[in-house]
Amino acid sequence: MALPWFERNLKFGYAPEMLPFFLERLQGTIIRLEQKVRGIDDKILSRKLEGKWSIKENIGHLAEVDEVGNKRITEMTSGIAVLSPAVFEPKDYNPWHIEKVLDLFRKNRLSNLKKYKTLSDEQLRKSSLHPRLKVQMTPVDLAWFDAEHDDHHLVKINEILDYTLNK
Repeated sequence: MALPWFERNLKFGYAPEMLPFFLERLQGTIIRLEQKVRGIDDKILSRKLEGKWSIKENIGHLAEVDEVGNKRITEMTSGIAVLSPAVFEPKDYNPWHIEKVLDLFRKNRLSNLKKYKTLSDEQLRKSSLHPRLKVQMTPVDLAWFDAEHDDHHLVKINEILDYTLNK
């Protein structure tokens, strides 16, 4: 059983030289999501198990988190003391076609990747306080944090698929 997100022991303080590795993971999420949902019936993609988010809601949540992430990158590099809060409840993406949900995720993710690639070494070292974790976070830390968060939701999607397809 996967460790719940809010029970994870997260560590920060990554060097700017780690950013390319984190960006590779973030970019790879696009392809990983597309592969997981390819050929899966819409009813399965929209199904909620035990009151948890559907596959579409997990993907939509990641798209919404990227919107917040984009804002947080700007906040850090602008010297804002405390970052904007996270998104905890996604919109209802279940009526959407899966391609529309994936397109939203892809658009938001590519925007973030582009923004990360424009940051100077000085900007990568700036930090702001994460509101829930109460730790200073740099853009490099945020990239790692978001890559870990992606993996969490990819595992959740796997759990839904495993349960539904192997039932």
